Amino acid sequence: LGAGLAVRNLVNTGKELENLQVRLKFLLKDANEGAKAFDNMTKFASKVPFSLEQIQGGAGILATVTDNARDLQNMLEITGNVASVTGLDFRTTAEQIQRSFSAGIGSADIFREKGVRNMLGFKAGATVSIEETVQAFERVFGKDGRFGKATDELANTFEGTLSMIGDKVFNFKKVILKAGFFEELKKQFGSLDKFLEDNAKDIDNIAK
Repeated sequence: LGAGLAVRNLVNTGKELENLQVRLKFLLKDANEGAKAFDNMTKFASKVPFSLEQIQGGAGILATVTDNARDLQNMLEITGNVASVTGLDFRTTAEQIQRSFSAGIGSADIFREKGVRNMLGFKAGATVSIEETVQAFERVFGKDGRFGKATDELANTFEGTLSMIGDKVFNFKKVILKAGFFEELKKQFGSLDKFLEDNAKDIDNIAK
């Protein structure tokens, strides 16, 4: 039972990573940029107090409002700082930032409740353009901003340490998958699919 659960966990991790790689390739419109963004994401996860599972979910969302791997890396850092200050999880923060960058800060309801609009310096009821929203996030939550070191400080907490230990375990699983486990698994299931296809008529007769 334990071995079965471990294999299922590995398979789920492999599926998530493979799906994200494909999404990044198409969202960033370039296979090389997608691969670079994926590597940047895993390196970012090893230094911050958020699980790699959360970060990979958020990265796919943030990729819709970025053009290349460098921009996505910058967005990951901004998202980490916003999440650290607001207490929101990484994926939820990424969703709210994606809304803000697509339709303006007024469309991010959770950010309004958490006071992010005020942190950015926007007055209640004021009309704010998408461009102004993007610039404000860069200014306040970027590297040199007021909250530019929030993620680093959270990483030093006990919770942050536990999260990074979890990421080391996740990376161990990723190495197993890259070493050939996942490719062999896909090959075996591909053979099973071919067998079922070739014997579809007999299988249908058994079912009847």
